[in-house]
Amino acid sequence: MTLISDFALKKIQPGQRVSLGGGSNVADLTRAIAKANLALDLYSPTPATRQLGASLGLSIKPAEEADQLDLAFDGADSVDFSLRALKSKGGIQLFEKISAQEADEYILLLPEGRLREKLNPDIQLCLEVAAPAVKSLLLFAKKLDLKANVRKNESILGNKLVDLYAENWDKIEEVNQQLLAFNGVVASSLFAGEVTSVITVQNGQAVEIGKGENHD
Repeated sequence: MTLISDFALKKIQPGQRVSLGGGSNVADLTRAIAKANLALDLYSPTPATRQLGASLGLSIKPAEEADQLDLAFDGADSVDFSLRALKSKGGIQLFEKISAQEADEYILLLPEGRLREKLNPDIQLCLEVAAPAVKSLLLFAKKLDLKANVRKNESILGNKLVDLYAENWDKIEEVNQQLLAFNGVVASSLFAGEVTSVITVQNGQAVEIGKGENHD
C-alpha cells in the first residue's frame, strides 16, 4: 500500500457510498479497500477501475447509477494551488464530473510534485465534442490561438475528443467558458470548482490539502 492510498483509506467509513476514478493511486486504493473487506457501495466512471474491482471480488457499479456519494476519489494530470485540475488524458471528463457533482467530497490522489503553483502547459485541455461540430470547433480554437488535435480512434458515446494546447493556462477559465459555450461541445477536462481537497506526498509524508491551505 502506498502512503497516499493508506491515507485515503482512513477517510472511508463502512457503509459509505464511494466513487473510485482512475490512475495508479486510485488503483492502489481499490486494492486496499478489497484487502480491508470494507462494506461499501462502490461506483466508478472508469471501466478499467470497474474491471480491477471485479478481479478483486468487488462489485463496482457505473458512476451514473449513483444518486449521491459520500466520497469520490480520482487522479489528475495537473493541479494548481487553487485546486483547479486538468483531467485530460483519460478523456472521460463527462462521467468524472458526474461523480464530482454527486459527491460530498471530491478528492484527488496525486503523485508527489503534481500539485504546482500553475497548471502544467504540457497538459492539454480536452473537449468532448459532437462529431458534426468538430470541424467548426477547430476553426474556433485557432481564433483563440490554441493548437488543436482530434484524437484518432477514440470516442465517447460517439463524440470525438479534441486536445487543445496553449503556451500557458493563465486564462484557462476564460478560454474554457468560451469553448463550453460553442455549439456541440459536451464537456471539458477542466475541473475549476469541483475539487474539495488533494492527497499527495510532501517531505516523505502523505498530506491532505484543501482549498486555501498552505502548500509548503
